[in-house]
Amino acid sequence: MIKTLALSALALAVIIVPAGAQAATGMAAMQYYVGTWSCSAGNVGQTPSKATATYALDSGVLQGTVLVPAQGKMTKPYAFSAATSYDSKSGRYVQTSLDNQSVWSVSYAKPWTGNTEMWMDHASSTGKLTHGTTVRTNATSFSFAGYPTLTSTTPNFKGSCTRSS
Repeated sequence: MIKTLALSALALAVIIVPAGAQAATGMAAMQYYVGTWSCSAGNVGQTPSKATATYALDSGVLQGTVLVPAQGKMTKPYAFSAATSYDSKSGRYVQTSLDNQSVWSVSYAKPWTGNTEMWMDHASSTGKLTHGTTVRTNATSFSFAGYPTLTSTTPNFKGSCTRSS
């Protein structure tokens, strides 16, 4: 559940520009994320958790961290970190992620037009490959959904983030 929050928030998680605006290309498209976001997400049908996502873009790499304090049934805080870059040879974004529960993944997304990103796992420490979508609502908010397999059409995880700074 929390991995998906972080992954989705970053890929989780990798939103470009406000809906309807001219899309930037390559890593310039990642400038949208830079700053701090207040997020709420969780498994479909359960009470969502609150989280803070922080992103910085430096030398062509978007670094993102999602922190979820202990809350509700959570007894320990959750932390997730990801790095995103643009692979110009293959024409896709690539993201590696790791959390404080030793779960890692490598995901990719083809460049997109419009306001919807589609991310697919390429490798995962769990052996289960998933996919996710992120929809840029506007300049200050986005929503995301995680799906349990590469071909699933029903999300098992949903959330949204609003820019804090």
